[in-house]
Amino acid sequence: MKSYFEEKYLDLKRKGDAEKINWMENIDKHIRESMIDRIISNDKSVLNEVVIPKWVSWDLLLSWAQEKRKKEKPDLCVLCGKRDEIGVYFNNKYICERCFIELKNLG
Repeated sequence: MKSYFEEKYLDLKRKGDAEKINWMENIDKHIRESMIDRIISNDKSVLNEVVIPKWVSWDLLLSWAQEKRKKEKPDLCVLCGKRDEIGVYFNNKYICERCFIELKNLG
């Protein structure tokens, strides 16, 4: 399943919008490393601290930040506290696959 960031990137590639593609490829240069955790925790005050193009939405930044963290280290499940690469986000909280299946079977 592709993230929103990946979908937007592929859409811009299809349209041939080189300027936006270039910005997305170099997003690490525009967003400081210290802001990634704040973006993931849905702290929108980050938008006041960075200069980004108007076409960049909060959802795009959030998707990028989550993907970046996922590549660096697996997410920590809010239910069991273990790290796992496979899982889902629910209300910006990560739930590992095992806990998600257990919750699903309860209902």
